[in-house]
Amino acid sequence: MSGASRKVVLIHTSDIHSAFREMPHVAGAMDRIRAEWRGTPILTADCGDHLDRMSLLTEGTGGEAHIRVLEAAGYDVVTLGNNEGLTLPKHRVDELYGRPLPFGVVCANLKDASTGRPPAWMEPHRIVEREGIRIGFIGATARYPIFYRLLGWMVEEPMEAVRCQVEAIREQSDIVVLLSHLGLSADQRIAGEIAGIDVILGGHTHHVLEAPLRVGNTYLFGCGLLGKYVGEAVLSVDPVTKRFSHAEGRLHRTDEAPASEALRHLIGSITGESQEAMNRPAAVLTSELPVDWERDSPFGNLLAAGLRKWTGAQIGLINSGQLLQSLRAGTVTKGTLLELCPSPINPCLIRLPGYALLSALEQSLQDDFVKMTVYGNGFRGKYLGGLCVDGMEIRWDPSLPAGARITSASAGGVPVDPQQEYLVGTADMFTFGTGYLSLKEGRDPRYWLPEFLRDILERELNDRQALEECQVPRFST
Repeated sequence: MSGASRKVVLIHTSDIHSAFREMPHVAGAMDRIRAEWRGTPILTADCGDHLDRMSLLTEGTGGEAHIRVLEAAGYDVVTLGNNEGLTLPKHRVDELYGRPLPFGVVCANLKDASTGRPPAWMEPHRIVEREGIRIGFIGATARYPIFYRLLGWMVEEPMEAVRCQVEAIREQSDIVVLLSHLGLSADQRIAGEIAGIDVILGGHTHHVLEAPLRVGNTYLFGCGLLGKYVGEAVLSVDPVTKRFSHAEGRLHRTDEAPASEALRHLIGSITGESQEAMNRPAAVLTSELPVDWERDSPFGNLLAAGLRKWTGAQIGLINSGQLLQSLRAGTVTKGTLLELCPSPINPCLIRLPGYALLSALEQSLQDDFVKMTVYGNGFRGKYLGGLCVDGMEIRWDPSLPAGARITSASAGGVPVDPQQEYLVGTADMFTFGTGYLSLKEGRDPRYWLPEFLRDILERELNDRQALEECQVPRFST
């Protein structure tokens, strides 16, 4: 009779999104799991989006804070999420990961566009041996080809990239694990179509799986977002064949775990460094720039004007919910801009039909849209907010029925033609169908990376003429 199965424990996290307040408790939960399984092979993995550039600590250190936390928390292997790959300039990603690190970085479908190969610090897979058991890790990240190309990356279709790596390591591995930043539906498809993957640790869609989901012979795990949970995957290995047999798992609430004092101290020291860096002046204002989430206002108009100029458009258009507060007079620091405009959203130029433009403007006069709560595609505001414009003059009547309140709208002094296309500078999130849906009808989108909306604001805040012109209302009754 064969003996009891052997165990391997995988501790996993994903989509922490710069939740530095929770990170000491994440590390504390990890330590608890390690103590419980002392004497058993344990590996710790992160499935991407550990960082989010809405954080003071992320911005103030250029992402360095995350490398230090991953090192201190004892990770063995990580993959990159879209926040690592798409919100940092490529040279900065190379600087962060291109040095000796105690953890491996795996990603099968991301390559340097200039060479067609992964950078030296990235592996498509990594095989780790623990007490005679070989665990093969493969990484894959969500595919945004247009955006990655603009930053100097080439991102491949993940299905074939993963299939190729499974074929390469299956016979060399007793357990094959995919670190996926692809989302739950993609994980389910991969499990159903690619033989030879034993476990998928997933992220990107922030899914929470209290127990593993089995698809065919593959076990899927997911531990949500913002460090609320740490995942524990217990993998059993047949003692005779030394091959994976089955998996069990559970989630640990981090608010029930003691904080790691070592990590809390580290984050405290990083906070001081970051605050010093983000206290650098960006502009000086002689008067306040107010924002109104429901209607156009000087601060929103300034951003709309900046987008129009940056993209070379006829019209600038932005939702006021991108700006979390009014901007007070005095010195404006880098930290102030981050606090007031935290969303990692890029400028975009689209060709938009007049009817779609008018539809969005009508919706922006309705409370259902203005007060819509939105999360995703980079948006980090509280409400969607109304639309602010530049290059347009709009008259509307609040007594008219919703959807028919605009009495006139002109661009450059000429009435908007519903059938004509207009060059509109706006936020990339609208092209993904977030918020004002008619804006998704814009054709031929052109994106600017790695610039964010707050970079546009900084330039406009140092333009005296722009500060004067933004005071002029674009909407009138």
